[in-house]
Amino acid sequence: MRPSTPAPSIDEFLHTPARLGICSLLAPAEWVTFSFLRESIGTSDSALSKQLTALEQAGYVESRKDRALRRQTSLRLTAAGRVAFEAYLRSLEDLLARARGIT
Repeated sequence: MRPSTPAPSIDEFLHTPARLGICSLLAPAEWVTFSFLRESIGTSDSALSKQLTALEQAGYVESRKDRALRRQTSLRLTAAGRVAFEAYLRSLEDLLARARGIT
């Protein structure tokens, strides 16, 4: 049986577990600290920094350093990052609906 609509496309860039975890934590928040992300994801500083750099270069995440708080780094999704993450979530929801025979 052939589906009536094409399968949704998954954003491979966001689909990596580390980036997905980061975006999932940033999406509901205004700003999130680097240390909160590191502890929540359970990764090293260097591994988290690498993923955040990739997300920043893609224009999905922005960071700021608060010098008053001993150079604490905070991060958030950009408008483009929110759009990309919402599109990613919609694609997953579409795939789940297909798997459950809803569409």
